[in-house]
Amino acid sequence: MKQNTAIICLSPVNGGMELASVKLARILSSDVNTFFIGKKDGFIASRKEHFENHPITPFYADFSSNFSFSLIKQVRTILIQNKIKNIIFLGASEMKSLYFATLGLDINFIIRQGSKKTTSKKDFLHKLFYSNVKTYVGNCDYMKQNIIDILPIANSAKVTRIYSSLKLQEEVDFKAYTKHLDLIHVGRVHPGKGQFEAIKACEILTQNSIPFTLKFLGDIQDKNYLETMQNYLDDSDIKQNVEFVGYTTKVKEYLQQSDVFIFPSLGEGMSNAIIEALGFGLIPIIYNDTSSPEFKTLGFHIHLTHENTVQELQKELLSVAQNLESEKKMAQENHEKALKIFAPEREKNEYLELLV
Repeated sequence: MKQNTAIICLSPVNGGMELASVKLARILSSDVNTFFIGKKDGFIASRKEHFENHPITPFYADFSSNFSFSLIKQVRTILIQNKIKNIIFLGASEMKSLYFATLGLDINFIIRQGSKKTTSKKDFLHKLFYSNVKTYVGNCDYMKQNIIDILPIANSAKVTRIYSSLKLQEEVDFKAYTKHLDLIHVGRVHPGKGQFEAIKACEILTQNSIPFTLKFLGDIQDKNYLETMQNYLDDSDIKQNVEFVGYTTKVKEYLQQSDVFIFPSLGEGMSNAIIEALGFGLIPIIYNDTSSPEFKTLGFHIHLTHENTVQELQKELLSVAQNLESEKKMAQENHEKALKIFAPEREKNEYLELLV
């Protein structure tokens, strides 16, 4: 039996990393005594349903800055009182606090990284703060290499890759082919997620008299960005075709009613949003960046831009729209592949091998 394990994600927002931390806690809880440490008043803490029907003990730390004595004390107390021997940390900003919170404790410290980092952390201070880490996990091969390139890795530490997983529906009612194109984007409304690029790409459809709708699902986290897009739409010909749904618990229903998953986001790891779209047999059109080519290598039918520009996105989108019936048939084969490759049982077993 593996020893007590804590999943730590101290981010307050709603995004892929946060949802990945919840999912990881859930899948491990069937085999390990599992705890979760998050941020008080954050998104995860506000959604009690995250851990309902799962044997997970949640704790939520109250802190105002990523490096604080309060955070150090709270996390350290949780670790000691609950005899936690493994921690899996999803994040980066709180690394200094976690170094001191675990200092002198017999902890198997694992970091899971799913977002691209660009600034080297190999200076003296970061080497100190990361010196307790035993294992680094990239959620795809690209992220594994990014860890090696950016983070300070002690001689005794190891770096590995564990693909993300999702509990996908085994039975999917694929949307029937029609001449009306339904596009969807799933992700928090933020400039890095590519909603504006998706809007501009869809202008090519109107120019070619192709009827469509574009729906954006996800928290409105940048109101200025949303306002900029809405102002742009006010002066465009496609305003009536675009809808910002916001946060919803009905993501699966929306996906099942769509044809194309358009996701011009940069710096993604093995994105949960892309995996879920594959699981519903959608046609993904995504920027050729970070882990995106790995989906091709794994045998999925997807469209990657040659260059990460709106013009290239338009070319791919128009090609799909003009060949929609055959594209949908090829994309539906993604469903079975996704069920096998991204199975939660596979991810769970690979993490269990890292625990003490």
